[in-house]
Amino acid sequence: MNRDFEFKQLLRAYRAGIITEETFECEMGAMESGNGNGNGKGARQFTAMGKTFGSERSAVDAMLDRFRAGEANGEVAFTAWAKLCTTDCIRSGIRMIAEREGYHARIFERRMRDLGLECKATVTEASRKITEYLGDSNVTDNQKLLYLNSLAPDIDAFFKPITDLAENIKDDLESKELFKLYVQDELSSARWLQYACEALNGAGTPATQSMPAQSGAADSIV
Repeated sequence: MNRDFEFKQLLRAYRAGIITEETFECEMGAMESGNGNGNGKGARQFTAMGKTFGSERSAVDAMLDRFRAGEANGEVAFTAWAKLCTTDCIRSGIRMIAEREGYHARIFERRMRDLGLECKATVTEASRKITEYLGDSNVTDNQKLLYLNSLAPDIDAFFKPITDLAENIKDDLESKELFKLYVQDELSSARWLQYACEALNGAGTPATQSMPAQSGAADSIV
């Protein structure tokens, strides 16, 4: 049976009062453990963010840790920018993005604890440079907006690898829904940054100031 269909049927039965919460949790546990979450016999290769893993389980584990590290760094970056921001109309928006990045990191870490995983991923050097740039008091708010938008000129294409990741997960339904909601937050933040950039700089304004190299990874702007 298709996992998504099975999950929806269980959820519908629970919400309708046909099964108890205990039965619902038991059935969910049986779905995950009984089918091995992509481990053991029948394990299939799984591609995530341009990398091929031996199973869905190993891919999901790696992505949880990767995003955890990236979002924790994002919180640091946007918090630093918010403290320096002199443009009143965007300051609270930057603060909100910082909060989003922070709770994303915490939720990813909590899911990892649920799965018995250790936090090992570290921030990439490219991401570290972007964080330094956003926290540079000599760089204007307008220039920071221009740079962030230069990283993702096509927002949907930039975040498509995460959307694909979520859609391709068949076994770990909890992480699947986590990734789906996460990317919606990221899309919202990126679209607001694009809107703010165009409002303050004008559409199509090039980023002319010397800036750090692009991160290259499609999991986060920072």
